[in-house]
Amino acid sequence: MNEFEAIRRMRELLPDAPPEVVVPIGDDCAAFRVGDETWLAAADMLVEGRHFRKWASPEGVGYKAVAVNVSDVAAMGGRPRFVLVSGGAPEPETALRVFEGVAEACREFGVYPLGGDTTRADALTVDVSILGVAEAPPVLRSGAKAGDVLAVTGELGASAAGLLALEGGIEGYPRLVKKHLRPEPRVEVGLAAAKLGVHAMIDISDGLASDVRHISEKSGVGCEINLDLLPVSEDTESLAKSLGRDASFLAAAGGEDYELLISAPGDILDELARSIEVPLTTVGWIAGGGVVFESGGDVVENLSGWDHFP
Repeated sequence: MNEFEAIRRMRELLPDAPPEVVVPIGDDCAAFRVGDETWLAAADMLVEGRHFRKWASPEGVGYKAVAVNVSDVAAMGGRPRFVLVSGGAPEPETALRVFEGVAEACREFGVYPLGGDTTRADALTVDVSILGVAEAPPVLRSGAKAGDVLAVTGELGASAAGLLALEGGIEGYPRLVKKHLRPEPRVEVGLAAAKLGVHAMIDISDGLASDVRHISEKSGVGCEINLDLLPVSEDTESLAKSLGRDASFLAAAGGEDYELLISAPGDILDELARSIEVPLTTVGWIAGGGVVFESGGDVVENLSGWDHFP
């Protein structure tokens, strides 16, 4: 059983949703109504040995734990508002250092920490729950339509390249290391995209190769991705080449970029590109059946991203 089969079975155990629930589990966030507002809720966990190693400072882990949750709210086109932070650490000094990073991220992203829980644990673990508010109808994974164009914000593969530098003790790539340790959730892009009425959106956390499949499956459409179009920076290309790695593979399968993958008609994407400060790059389109990756005119097989239960 893989992660997604486990989640599917968990969903089958749920009771009937109350009328306030607009979007149940299965998207970047759940959505529910409070009065006239639609609120968004999500949770994400970082565990030492699985998501990070000793090269990550406790402050950095706390910062990243907030950032990745903010990214989930951004992927629904919402504005992050509050977090709850829980976790385990070997000693209270480490827990305090984690919360220093949490507090820094909260200031950076405009969210307020409401509380949480902490306990002793041999492996540092940080679990963040987030609440955000939708300023437009939430953008789901399930809205992609035939004829849509697929585009991504920013660049891909930088976080995976930064992880390679950290794991290998490779000097000279501080920007890539920062990309891995301190993600930049695209909140303003998500807000703008939702207000323009894009059809579907997801943040690229598990890797484009996995996350585009979520849009395909939820929307009941096929997707074609041209790997030659993926936005990859020169330093990512340089590091990948020095290690004998394929930069386009890092961009497609590396994960943890926390950029947005957006499905919408071309004219809406053009308007979005004009209204935001980060680059928006066309990487594919909605067409056919299943998910197809191409490079140089050839189909690329066996591309997949992060699996939480390999």
